Amino acid sequence: MKVRKQGAAKVVGASAAALMLLSACGGGATGGSTSNSSGEIDRDAILRVTTAAPSRNLDPYLQTSYSGVSYMTPIYDRLTMIDGDDNVVPGLAASWEFAPDGSYLELALRDDVTFNDGTPFDAAAVAANIQRGKTLPGSTVVKSLSDITTVDVVDPTTVRLNLAPGSGVELPSVFGTNVGMMISPKTIEAGTDIQNDPGKSGSGPYIVSAYIPQESLTLTRADDDYWDEKAGRLKGIEIVGMPDASTRLNGVRTGATDLTWVSSANEIVEAQSLAKQSALGVEEVEFRNVLGVMMRTQGDMTDPAVRQAAARAIDPAAISALFSDTCTPYQQMYPESSWSADSSYEYPYAYDEAEAKKLVGGSPTIALTFAAGTNTEKPANVIQSQLSQVGFNATLNPAPITQTEPRFIAGDFEAMVTNSFSPKIDPEETVETYVTGAYGFGNGNPEIAAKAMQAADPALAQDDRAVLYKEIWAMVLKEALFVPICHQTNATIYSDKVVDAENMPWANTGIFDIRTVAMVK
Repeated sequence: MKVRKQGAAKVVGASAAALMLLSACGGGATGGSTSNSSGEIDRDAILRVTTAAPSRNLDPYLQTSYSGVSYMTPIYDRLTMIDGDDNVVPGLAASWEFAPDGSYLELALRDDVTFNDGTPFDAAAVAANIQRGKTLPGSTVVKSLSDITTVDVVDPTTVRLNLAPGSGVELPSVFGTNVGMMISPKTIEAGTDIQNDPGKSGSGPYIVSAYIPQESLTLTRADDDYWDEKAGRLKGIEIVGMPDASTRLNGVRTGATDLTWVSSANEIVEAQSLAKQSALGVEEVEFRNVLGVMMRTQGDMTDPAVRQAAARAIDPAAISALFSDTCTPYQQMYPESSWSADSSYEYPYAYDEAEAKKLVGGSPTIALTFAAGTNTEKPANVIQSQLSQVGFNATLNPAPITQTEPRFIAGDFEAMVTNSFSPKIDPEETVETYVTGAYGFGNGNPEIAAKAMQAADPALAQDDRAVLYKEIWAMVLKEALFVPICHQTNATIYSDKVVDAENMPWANTGIFDIRTVAMVK
């Protein structure tokens, strides 16, 4: 769901010193709006962006957190891209096609792209990048590229990726992330460390002029003759990491900054109010991520009836109320817009306190882990109360945010309240991660595993894959090891001079792709 409301902000100029001063303050919100589409594009403008997401380095293949990818989208072009509606669209690859038997993926490449160091982009460059991703010490994309067995350079504009049998169907969407970011073969051959200074190794519309890891990034337009006329329309971009949401919102409200994002309920409500006053533009998007409860088959949670009782005891409306109704109740695995979602599906364990009490059968014990100090803390408290009301001996287990995910995966926690379930663009990735992989939502069900293997075959048509995935989602949720509750809301906040802030790719994941954002005079 996107809510748009035109807001005409009167922006007050601010110096860099004022921005640094602002970072010690506070503000926040959301409502709905469309960025300014009238007026002449100002090619001398500097876009000032604040974000909660940190950036630890600028090497596409050494990213240790999802949030760091946002900083690199203006620097490196990708083989494919993801648009504002989560569709996979052409990037450096103009088109792609799987072999009829699924044995390879062939990419037809653009012939008009040059890296900023002057090196032409071609099939050999793709092959060199894939080899680098597979072999670079510390590479975080090895698993993403593991389905590719060998690479054939067919000709300068055609590259063939040979695949392990029955695998690789997710690659076109994966190439829309840092996995598909290309760097110059000259950089690869020289073995240059680009973590803190990429130089001109990318082919993107901007190059790095200053970078302080986990603090700020300053970009300058690379070339007036960039291949994509929708990108590179700014003189430069300044991105500052700013954890406090209210500070980020206040920056746009006062004119000290131009663009940011907020997802906490207080800031969203405040932004909605400001948008109604035409003080700024707001674009609301439901997160792909689903706030929910993840469980393990441990202790009393080994009993399916006990897990079903827990699912029945949770009231999504009560959780949404904690977020001023900005957490939309949703009890499916995939967003409605996805081709693998099932519009006719009905969650089998809808909130029913009386039914939950019948299923409990005694006083089962459950410890609810949550990341202390995050927006999962209040939901965890409410869920503890709801479970206690139906007969559970429910306790809370706050843990540092850096420990919750890895320790849940390791089996240290029997239940966790989290908003980290993030369905990928292609559902094969989601299944491999959450269902048959580390999170174990499929509970070892052999029928789920068989359907997952069948659906991952590139030789299968998407419509046929969709049928299988709808069956998989229903079977997974029946296992009751994941209880989906609601979609939270992310709001893009921007001044009236910002162009193309609406429909921004990845806004529904909490990160951003700003390569095509511009400003008017």
